[in-house]
Amino acid sequence: MDKKSVRQSIWDSKILWAAISLFASVLLWVYVTTTEGDLIEHTYDGVKVEFRGEDTLRDNEGLVLSNISSNTISVRIRATRREIAKLTSSNITAVVDVSKFNSSGNYNQAVKIEFPMGSNASSINIVSISPQSISFNIEKTSSKTIQINGEFTGTVADGYAAQPMQFEPNTVVINGPQSEIAKVACGWVEVNRENLDKTLQISSSYTLVDEKGNKLNLRNVTLETETVAVTIPVTATKEVPLTVDLVEGGVATAENVKITCKPSTITVAGDAETLAGLNKISLGTIDLSSFASSYEDTFSIVLDNGLTNVAGVKEAKVTVKVVGLETKTFNVTNITTTNAPSGRTASLITENIEVVLRGKADVLAKIKPNNIRAVADLSELGDTSGVFQPVAKVYVDGYTGVGAIGEYKVYVKLK
Repeated sequence: MDKKSVRQSIWDSKILWAAISLFASVLLWVYVTTTEGDLIEHTYDGVKVEFRGEDTLRDNEGLVLSNISSNTISVRIRATRREIAKLTSSNITAVVDVSKFNSSGNYNQAVKIEFPMGSNASSINIVSISPQSISFNIEKTSSKTIQINGEFTGTVADGYAAQPMQFEPNTVVINGPQSEIAKVACGWVEVNRENLDKTLQISSSYTLVDEKGNKLNLRNVTLETETVAVTIPVTATKEVPLTVDLVEGGVATAENVKITCKPSTITVAGDAETLAGLNKISLGTIDLSSFASSYEDTFSIVLDNGLTNVAGVKEAKVTVKVVGLETKTFNVTNITTTNAPSGRTASLITENIEVVLRGKADVLAKIKPNNIRAVADLSELGDTSGVFQPVAKVYVDGYTGVGAIGEYKVYVKLK
């Protein structure tokens, strides 16, 4: 047999390949036993704490946990590489058994570590646990009624305004440990929409917040309802002038006065049809005969039902000035009475009064005191006797375009 045939015979030998396979298996076993069989240490952070028996505690005793010192722990483990590879922070469980408790109080319980199925727990050594125990309170459940509040953080279309949010229900009941629910100030709803041009109605969840508006993550707190109906009324808006109504008097009319309002306009919100017919807002009525040349006062801004003051300005300062007219004072002695009650005699006590007339300067210059008379109407005094002070109406004979300013009273005796 030549050399080539001998080599071919060796490579085709089953015995040779069996020997090679055995040798490779030995090498692999040696590798595994010298690597994955080695003991190493590894720390697992964020291992969740499970309170075993918590449901029984709540259902049978009406007790719940609160003020838990920690919801996670760190555990350091020594084991083979093979066992370490099976473990993660999420499949290791830190167990605190609370099933034996049946009364309120403050407790501290050691943590027991449990490993997932498929792990060889007997080959795993727990090096350290931090913290080794968990403190907690056990309390009776309580209830509390809280208000639902909220904020619209979006935008509305031009010419529209969002009104305060409305909730149904506007209060809800929460249940849980007294120490936990005492932290709750209200339920908070936040809605964000863009370019609203009509009323928005949605169902929304709410967040429990403290007095500073911070979100609370509470354990064992249950809600009467997890959602509330939220309505954000959206109304049309319009900028409307402010003005006053005038009562002509003392020869002054709207043409003789200049009216200034600060602010001069306000923006109101309401039904679009209502706003379409709203061209001004009257602050009040001013009698032009009640002052000589200027008048100033502050008026409250009162709106009709269905309208909302978007600007929030509550008052306006009004100034009215008479222009193109002057005033002159006269001492009037021509005072008479009329319409004395039947069976009564009237006698004047007042002999003269100071009368202020307003009108064009050239007309006022021509008027003399004897052109002016004051007449007191006694018809409203009734069938009685005594001293009275009726209002006297002032007349200017022979001249037009002038009028008296103010109110003039005279003393009259009836007997």
